[in-house]
Amino acid sequence: MRSYTHIVGAIFLFVTFAYVANFNNLLTGIFFAGWISVFPDIIDKITGKHRGIGHSIFWLIPLAIVGFWNMGIAVAIMVGFISHIFLDIFTTNGCPVLYPLWKNDFVCLRKKRRIKTGTNQDKAVFLVILLLLIPFLLLTTNILSQLHDTEDQNSAFAASTDSINNSENNDTLKCNFYLNFDLKESVNKNISIKKVSENETNILVNDI
Repeated sequence: MRSYTHIVGAIFLFVTFAYVANFNNLLTGIFFAGWISVFPDIIDKITGKHRGIGHSIFWLIPLAIVGFWNMGIAVAIMVGFISHIFLDIFTTNGCPVLYPLWKNDFVCLRKKRRIKTGTNQDKAVFLVILLLLIPFLLLTTNILSQLHDTEDQNSAFAASTDSINNSENNDTLKCNFYLNFDLKESVNKNISIKKVSENETNILVNDI
């Protein structure tokens, strides 16, 4: 299949995995999954043999080593690579998954039903995956907020408790702090407290 079909296929598979596994760093994962999806064809161009060593499933071993440095990136590139192999199995010539141990191609479907690279079938697969990817991406993730690099707008204000301040047995100022968060699914909230005096501060956060 063409590179654009492999790219959208890898992104769709990664986004699906990220949604199921509640995976973070979505944009980074999309980038690496899309990039690695064309890796097998690049390797085969370098070696001069199409559908050769670049399409071997054994590439997952060195790719997994990236996990010692960054697990998120390792998962993304492994998903992108698997996506390429999976799609090529449905093409006319199949894919040598176990190369070089076994150089025969793995194929799915009967020969007449297989997809020929660069044909209208290839383009149709691309369009179908793309039409599935766009709404799925918008409905299951906060991708728009990440693309615009926006942060959630939260507000906080303090109100003094006059009844406590005027108490004869208490000569320290006490305030009630009200925090208003616009909570969204899969978004972490951080509360930073800066100590401005030596007075003891107690903070209670309730989930309403």
